Amino acid sequence: MRFYSLLLLVSGLLLTSCKTTVYTGSFGQVNQTQVQLSNANFRMLGSFSGMASERLVSIGVKNKEGLISQAKADLLAKAKAAGVELTGSRTLTNIAVDVIQNPNRVTLTLSADIIEFTK
Repeated sequence: MRFYSLLLLVSGLLLTSCKTTVYTGSFGQVNQTQVQLSNANFRMLGSFSGMASERLVSIGVKNKEGLISQAKADLLAKAKAAGVELTGSRTLTNIAVDVIQNPNRVTLTLSADIIEFTK
């Protein structure tokens, strides 16, 4: 009886240490730059979106980018293909992150507008 109790305890400890990767993240404002938009000092260059997808259970995460980074790179590549690059006084705005998750896969879509300040 004592052997089975010990076996149950050891099995419980070993199984509770296993956990799949949890995908979390936020994409907030990093700096505290304030912009006054009371007059027309910018122009809209377009709306773009980028997508990234990954299997939910992964063997390891070494040398892998996060899904938001992958989606942002995809967004910037699509913008560049359309002739819009983030140079000078251009920036991403109205950023939205949509996450769809099923038991096997996580898919993330990052949408943003690109504007250019003119004054």
